Amino acid sequence: MFRRMIPYALLLTSCTFSRLAISYTALTIPLYKLDKAPQKFLLLSTYNITAQEYRNNKEELFISLTDELMDQLSKKIHEKAGIPAQVVHGYTRSAGNTDSTMHALMVQNQASHAIMIDSFSVYFDQTNVEVTKNYDGSKRRVAYYDIVSDIGYRLYSTDSLVRKMHIRRKRFHSTREVSSVLFNIGPNVVVQDDYAKDITMENGQHYFNCYFPGEAVRNRTLFAGKELGNVNQAVTRGDYETALSESLRFVNDSNKEKAAQACYNCAVFFERKHQTAGALLYLRQSLSLFNLPEAKKMLADFGE
Repeated sequence: MFRRMIPYALLLTSCTFSRLAISYTALTIPLYKLDKAPQKFLLLSTYNITAQEYRNNKEELFISLTDELMDQLSKKIHEKAGIPAQVVHGYTRSAGNTDSTMHALMVQNQASHAIMIDSFSVYFDQTNVEVTKNYDGSKRRVAYYDIVSDIGYRLYSTDSLVRKMHIRRKRFHSTREVSSVLFNIGPNVVVQDDYAKDITMENGQHYFNCYFPGEAVRNRTLFAGKELGNVNQAVTRGDYETALSESLRFVNDSNKEKAAQACYNCAVFFERKHQTAGALLYLRQSLSLFNLPEAKKMLADFGE
């Protein structure tokens, strides 16, 4: 699950406007609608991890993470959507046609829908190598690593494959000094199993959010300069209702860019309060006034 984050504020000064960054957990709108109402989900994996011949004894970790991922998804489907969900742990062999195997298993387990994991990996990706010179003329090379989760999913209904989806989630993990730009060894994912688990569960949350109302951490920028300066003061002291009121004062301003910024601020504050309808109302009003990149990005997070 996502940990609820304590909102923070940081004043960022630009040549024209001051901006404020806040972070919070928001409710998400499903990206896809299930045409047939699910009665029961079956969750299983047809990815044969032991056959992949991984290095560094990853098999045991990956099998454990796959089972835990399916357990997490089944729990969320049951608790958040009220739909029974059954997990088949381990590797499910698919004989011949995968779709036919899935349909037979769904009938056998009286499931209307099934989620199948057909690929799984967690690894470290080197994103950059920074080279600097020391005082003695020698070079120091520092490599940057992200931890990455790659998972393939298939969603089935009783009569068809609904959708294949591949989800890749990544986040910065660490840096380390390396001897060469080309030849270096990154962190060991087996040793870093807590990070592997976190990024895998994040991947599962993202998949869950595609079909069900879910949660996601949002990092939003607020406009808080000039006439909107009181927004900064209110947010800094944790008074978000006053910050909303201050933004509402300028939603009909004659300066369309300022009005768009105020509307965008309102959208952020409504999203933070889990009031999606209000957030979308002000977000669309903002974009009708001025093409703010912040508003466009926020609207994309709502799947529009």
